[in-house]
Amino acid sequence: MNADGVAGQCFSIGACGYPDTACDSGHRYSAEAPQPWTNRCVLPEDPAPTTSPGTNASGESDDGSSGSSTGESDASTTVSIPSECGNGVEDDGELCDDGNEIEADGCNPDCRPSGTLLLSFTSLLGGRDQAEAVVLTEDGDVVIGGVLGESDNRDGFVARYGLDGMLAWQLPISGTAERLDAVWALGLGPSGNVRALGQVIDEAGAKVTPREDYWVAELDVENGSPNWAFVLGEGPPAAERGYAMAHLPKGDILIAGRVGDHSNSDFGIGRYSLASSGKGDLELAEIWAEAFDGGIELRDFARGVAVDATGRVVVGGTMEYVEGDLDRHLRVLDPGGNPFNPPCEDRGTGQIPEADDRILAVAIGPAGEVVAAGQATRATNEATDAWLGYYAPGSCSLEWEHTEPGPGHDTDAFTTVAIDGEGNIVAGGFLNTGNTEDAWLVKFDASREQLWAIDPIDGTGNGNDRIQALVVDENREITVAGRMTRPGEEDAWVARYTP
Repeated sequence: MNADGVAGQCFSIGACGYPDTACDSGHRYSAEAPQPWTNRCVLPEDPAPTTSPGTNASGESDDGSSGSSTGESDASTTVSIPSECGNGVEDDGELCDDGNEIEADGCNPDCRPSGTLLLSFTSLLGGRDQAEAVVLTEDGDVVIGGVLGESDNRDGFVARYGLDGMLAWQLPISGTAERLDAVWALGLGPSGNVRALGQVIDEAGAKVTPREDYWVAELDVENGSPNWAFVLGEGPPAAERGYAMAHLPKGDILIAGRVGDHSNSDFGIGRYSLASSGKGDLELAEIWAEAFDGGIELRDFARGVAVDATGRVVVGGTMEYVEGDLDRHLRVLDPGGNPFNPPCEDRGTGQIPEADDRILAVAIGPAGEVVAAGQATRATNEATDAWLGYYAPGSCSLEWEHTEPGPGHDTDAFTTVAIDGEGNIVAGGFLNTGNTEDAWLVKFDASREQLWAIDPIDGTGNGNDRIQALVVDENREITVAGRMTRPGEEDAWVARYTP
């Protein structure tokens, strides 16, 4: 129900609406429905779902407002194809029909438009919360991780939701210092439980800067309780953050991030394995760890990591080879942490001076191709464009790149990327459209031709809205997570789109 107590209905387009006699269909999408459906009439051919709206994580009605589900409540990912789909005529129950079997050409083989919003909900966890990572459970639920709370004391969290936006469980992550604790990456372990990576900050005594340490844990997928959890860090105060995680076939964990202290961080990557200690307890044993320094003891850090079936490790991030000039950095290691011979490395130097070029995520495709996502500086001392780079199988030479400038001519970035089983590339992030950042999603085919892009999404709070993570499922549907603003608030946000 809306604020006036009027019951709404959720429609197949992926948003919910309310009675409005000014619309031919008799319904209009709500003011808080996601873009581009905000305040638009429901199309007459949009059929209502067979299930009624449920309640979201806060117990409020799923009415299409911020914090409620805007997708169908059935958690199944099976796609129902209308019986007449494919005849080239848009029949009842179809949103389009182009008569072919080509996916992502504007109308998919199941007669749904490419890039159509299927569901959308926000967390309403309270204060300023945002999702930084997303993973799907084996039975199709969504697990997100990120940060929540106010700016002076933010905690990490992991939470599981059904596709109707119902909260199944939530686990807060907090150090002893009132600083930024966070969860930056999620994955599934060999048994289907949730593995989480982030940071915790603990007090280190009077007049001593608090420590930032890696935090890694495995959580029971059914209830969120920790099966095990470890804090990795020792010695003097440090500023170590685990930003990205990948799993080797037998369950070993790769962690990428930054290592070092607050004034001198290195580009870090390590491999860890669960083992029994001498006392019979579990420990996370370091197999190998590498820290790469740009040479001037400043800001170097890794932000993305991926591994292929052979154990080849691809890690991307940033190096500061010259003070005040950040360059993208990508390198490939073998399963033992050794550089390939000859070295496979993209240093990204020789570009614009005083730049802020960063790799924020990497993905490996079915043929061994690598795609990196991040940001690239337009000109000296200017803002950045969203950036994608393609490296052919077995190569670390940049073969193709794509930059996307937002209309606001300010900071834009691709923060996440995935490659599906067909080699198609899906990237998400944000574009600056003037005074704010808007969430954005785009898809390219295996030859790097753009297939479609959604319109930038601006939350009702007219703030900075972002896609921070995405995953492509077996149906090639795209689930994204990030943040969406509403007046005075920022909420962790989840949405799903057709291929």
